[in-house]
Amino acid sequence: MKKILMLFIAVSLVYSCKSSKTANSTVAANENSIEKKLQQTWVLENLNGKVITEKDFSSSPKIEMTSSSFSGSTGCNGIKGSLVSNGAGKLQFPNLTSETKKCDAKKESEFVQLLRTTSGYSIENNKLYLSNQFGLTMSFKKG
Repeated sequence: MKKILMLFIAVSLVYSCKSSKTANSTVAANENSIEKKLQQTWVLENLNGKVITEKDFSSSPKIEMTSSSFSGSTGCNGIKGSLVSNGAGKLQFPNLTSETKKCDAKKESEFVQLLRTTSGYSIENNKLYLSNQFGLTMSFKKG
């Protein structure tokens, strides 16, 4: 009888640990996944408080976001990488890689650097606003 009781306790403990790990990994996955409203194409409109012009970029920079990654263009070079969200209003672009074609895009490096330092976002009136530790850096419209 004691052996059966011990076996029952052991199986119960193992089973409860597995379900706890599953619940924790589900929570962690949900915390890092990107909100649905972000998962679309965004076209750059404003960079560091200034409306972008044709002189700044060969074509309008854009980013297309999925639940865990992004791709897009700096107006000349292709970019891609991971997306991480550590809570509401938080967003980062780790592992950002870019092609290295020679371009006449004067603001390309500024755009890439601001993406790399992004730490937050907000969406208002179908516009995406990205910010870093110093404040608002860029705004995008839906593409």
